[in-house]
Amino acid sequence: MYLVLIETSGNQNYIFSTNKLKENIGASELTYRAGTKWVLDAVAEVNNIPQLSLWTKFGSEELRRKLLNLQLNRRIEDSEENRIEVIIATSGKALLLARNKEDAQKIIQIVTYKALIQAPGLDICGVYEKFDWSTNKLEEINSKVHEKFEAVRSQRPSPNLRFLRLPVIDECSTSGLPASKLEEFKEDGKSKVVLRSQVSSSKRKYNIDGFKRIEELLKREKPNIKFARSVRVLDEEFRKQKTSDDNQEDSNSQEKLDRPLEWLAVVHADGNGLGEIFLNFGEYTENNRDYVDKYRKFSLALDECTERAFLLSLDAFKGVKDGLIPVIPLILGGDDLTVICDGKSALNFIENFLINFEIETNSQEHFDGIIPIIAKQALKVERLSACAGIAIIKPHFPFSVAYDLAEDLMQSAKNVKKKVVNATNKPYPCSALDFHILYDSSDVEFKIIRDKLEINNPKEKTLLHTRPYVVTDISKLKEANGKDWAEFHSWKKLNSKVEILVATDVQDKDKRKLPNSQMHDLRTGLFLGKEVADARYKLIRDRYRNQEIVKLAGSEDSLFEKEPTVEISESKNKQESVTEIYMTGLLDAIDVAEFLDIRDNNNGQ
Repeated sequence: MYLVLIETSGNQNYIFSTNKLKENIGASELTYRAGTKWVLDAVAEVNNIPQLSLWTKFGSEELRRKLLNLQLNRRIEDSEENRIEVIIATSGKALLLARNKEDAQKIIQIVTYKALIQAPGLDICGVYEKFDWSTNKLEEINSKVHEKFEAVRSQRPSPNLRFLRLPVIDECSTSGLPASKLEEFKEDGKSKVVLRSQVSSSKRKYNIDGFKRIEELLKREKPNIKFARSVRVLDEEFRKQKTSDDNQEDSNSQEKLDRPLEWLAVVHADGNGLGEIFLNFGEYTENNRDYVDKYRKFSLALDECTERAFLLSLDAFKGVKDGLIPVIPLILGGDDLTVICDGKSALNFIENFLINFEIETNSQEHFDGIIPIIAKQALKVERLSACAGIAIIKPHFPFSVAYDLAEDLMQSAKNVKKKVVNATNKPYPCSALDFHILYDSSDVEFKIIRDKLEINNPKEKTLLHTRPYVVTDISKLKEANGKDWAEFHSWKKLNSKVEILVATDVQDKDKRKLPNSQMHDLRTGLFLGKEVADARYKLIRDRYRNQEIVKLAGSEDSLFEKEPTVEISESKNKQESVTEIYMTGLLDAIDVAEFLDIRDNNNGQ
């Protein structure tokens, strides 16, 4: 018997290599199909079961139903006639069992050939590993086949080498690759011609299919709302609604409506610790058949939990017109989520998503409660967690660059895995987020951005922020080491600061209790150093004590507070020499005040 792995590589680069949303959505759809539809179609051909072929218009629900149908996806050990069994088929990855070498090779050949024709530029390959079903442990074979995949992938030439370019060949208008066709379109009633590469053209071809697949979720769960298909459509609807609502006749009204969608956000979220769970999955199963069944159920349940968490979090967005909400999903599958949305609602949305993801993965409803069962064995807690990065930008900003920033912010949030751990120093399920509002587009690299928020001081480290923030309720971290650190970085604490910051006078609702001018003065003082900032704070502290200004500070006498250190017992995670770090949440509160709707942050926590 053979274990077959088919997987795509460099997905983020393939999907976000251009700034054209149509191409991003189309590339995401092609990546999804490579691990799902094309694989099931190939298995249907080899097994001669045409009913197994996937109709993507029905969305992920059809995929889950067919993979669990034992009449379509037959257990390979039950009969000599069962030549292929699909273990998992998810976006960009499939794991299968093949009875013989020829079938393993044929599956890989069919899928990779289809990718070559329909998705030029997609980096995909397949490998297989021989084993004995009765004597070998599938967990070990799975590890070997992944190692073989990495070795083969590293030796293969880059897909970019398929598109070598002569100097006389013009380039694609979006990708920079050699142009292979002319496409005609109309703009302002005039016909225009644009140069397209084969890669860009194939991505654009699948744009609508990709959008419809994700939109299918709404038809089942939330039929009264719909997604915008582009930022332009979204912007136009915002403009129409604002014009209708305002009904202004002053000379400045048109100027105000030129860009009613003031901010966009690129949001990227990813599950925590899933790689290690899959790597050690054999520890939670009894035999090879148990391994296959639970591995499949866990993968499908994870996909369903992510979808459910996403749908339940859409209430953070206000409808624009005819149920249209300001969100454009790019990636939704497995434990991954990437969306472009209204920047003013992004933080509330992702908070809801992270909370709902924890709730859904803790639920017994999905596939016999497989996730809580496995999570309890792997993490000692019956749920999973996720982290997210949110880059809030102006609408004209290249969102492929914003995605890179969102990815870096997400990785920053994942530092929570090193800070909140269990008794064996393994990550404890704890969701967190990090964000940045890009007022200045001159510096967009994460390191440069964060370096500007650090005050040089040889004696101590002073940071002008408290990011990342922990979204998981602190009451759920009672058994974790690093609870003090999590409480220090609590998202609820930031909400409380924002609530004080935006509180208005009882007599005059247009007047804030804490004047903007004073808060701006404190903000400026932060960049002049800890001593200057604290001096400015103490000058006005008593004047605004009744307005609870002290709650914006780290203590009675300082805007800063020392970050709790995390004690890690002797192990491979040996603690390095610790430098005292002083942080303030004031700048974070000022920055997010206009982006955080504190009225929506109850979420049943």
